[in-house]
Amino acid sequence: MRHLMALFWVYVLATAAPAQENAARALLEALAERTPGTTLKDLRGNPRGFLEEAAGVILGYGRDGGIDARGLEDAIAAARARVRAREIRRLLEADLNGDLAVDARELDIAIGTASATMRGRLLNWHVLADGDRDGVVQWDELRQFASTAGENALSAHAAQAIRALMVFDLDGNGHVTVPEIREAISLLRVPV
Repeated sequence: MRHLMALFWVYVLATAAPAQENAARALLEALAERTPGTTLKDLRGNPRGFLEEAAGVILGYGRDGGIDARGLEDAIAAARARVRAREIRRLLEADLNGDLAVDARELDIAIGTASATMRGRLLNWHVLADGDRDGVVQWDELRQFASTAGENALSAHAAQAIRALMVFDLDGNGHVTVPEIREAISLLRVPV
């Protein structure tokens, strides 16, 4: 009876290895097929950087060590919000009288106290934000300028690349984890 049990386990172990290898090959093929070209290119070009970026998104906007599609949307929205806030802050620092508008006099004062490289930037930001070209950046113009800057800073293509992290949900539970990203990198045979 012992010999039969031993033979049984030898058979199980001998047939399990090819089955695991076939499952890994199938997962690799599915992963390579589902991964958008740019994401795959970024992953292969700089796997460590890709892993660090992905881990930052997962740990920053996910929960319990994983991230779902909603968390990825939050990451996209937060990146755009940071740019909007930065653009608004840059010009509001020149709003000396607090009326939520920056006129030529206020801009001249801000430019005069800025560093040499910042002077050109301030002038350029003011011109770009002045939608009606009257020389005064009103609050609505500033908001529109900041909103456009936020969208441009994280293009639709970049947002899709962030959303593409969901292809690394190897266990299909709706959440991507850092270990799943590591496993995908390993399956794609990219050294980290």
